[in-house]
Amino acid sequence: MNTDNNITDKPTILAVDDNPSSFDQISNTFRDSASILSAVNYQNGMEIAENEQPDLILLNEKIKESDGLEVCLALQKRPETRDIPIIVMSNNSENSNEAGSINAGAVDFIFKPLDENILKARVENQLRQKNNLDFLKTLSSVDALTEIPNRRFFDERLDQEWKRATRERYSISLLMIDIDHFKSYNDTYGHLQGDECLKTVARNLSQNLWRSSDIITRYGGEEFAVILPGTPSYSALNVAKRLWESISALEIEHSSSLSVGYLTVSIGLATLSPNEKTKPHQLIELADKNLYKSKTDGRNRVTG
Repeated sequence: MNTDNNITDKPTILAVDDNPSSFDQISNTFRDSASILSAVNYQNGMEIAENEQPDLILLNEKIKESDGLEVCLALQKRPETRDIPIIVMSNNSENSNEAGSINAGAVDFIFKPLDENILKARVENQLRQKNNLDFLKTLSSVDALTEIPNRRFFDERLDQEWKRATRERYSISLLMIDIDHFKSYNDTYGHLQGDECLKTVARNLSQNLWRSSDIITRYGGEEFAVILPGTPSYSALNVAKRLWESISALEIEHSSSLSVGYLTVSIGLATLSPNEKTKPHQLIELADKNLYKSKTDGRNRVTG
C-alpha cells in the first residue's frame, strides 16, 4: 500500500471473478503498472483482501448464485478492508444493480465486456484518490515531534490487531514505557532540550524493534507504547529488557534524576490472548498497572 503522495510503487489490484477471460484481460491491461491478485469466489476474495490488503478490488457483481453486494458490505465493516476502493463489474447492463452496489460501498461500476481504456482510466483515477487519502491519513497518524505514530494510530492499530488475534488465536503483548523524572529533566535542561530528548528516545526505541510487525507509538507526553502482535510474555519480556537497556546505554545526562545520573525508563508489560469476551482496554489497563508498579518500586526497571 502506498503512503507517498505520488504513485511510485506498483499498486496491487485484486480481481474477484470466476471468468478466466476477464482475469486475463485485467492482467494484460495492468501488466506493466500493477501487481494482480486473483480469486475465483467471494470467500477466497475476502481472505485475500484481508491478508494482502490490496490497493483496489475489481469485484464481479455476481459469481454463480452469490451476490457481490454482500461482499461489499462485509468489506466495509472490517477495519482492515474498509478503506480499499471497490469497482464492481457487471455482466448484464439490463439486470445490474448499480445503485445497490454504490450504496453497499463500491466507488465505481463498470459493464462487461470490459473496455481496456475505460477500465484503465477508472482504476487509475481511484488509485490516485486512494493514494492521496493514504497520504493524508499518514500525516494525521504521525506525531509531529518524534515522527513516529501517534495515539490515534495506536488506538486504531490495537483494535485491528485485537480483532485479527481473536480470529487467528494468538496472543498480543503491550509495553508501556515512561521516561523517568522527565518533568525534572525539562526543568533542568529546558523544554527545547526536552524535545530533543524525546526524539532521541523515540528513534532509539524504533531502532531496537527488530520485527516489522512490532509497532512503536508515542502514547502521550513522555510515554510510549509498543504493540507486539503474536508475542508471548517471555518473548515480550526479552524485547522490554532490550529497550530498557538501550535507553540506559545512551547515557543521556540527567543530573536531577532521583535514580541515577543519566536518563532511564520504566516499563510495564502485559500479555493477553484476545477472544470474544476480552477488549483491548484490558490489555492497556494491565500494562499501565505494571508500569505503575515499576515506578513505585523505584523506577528504571521492567515489570510484567
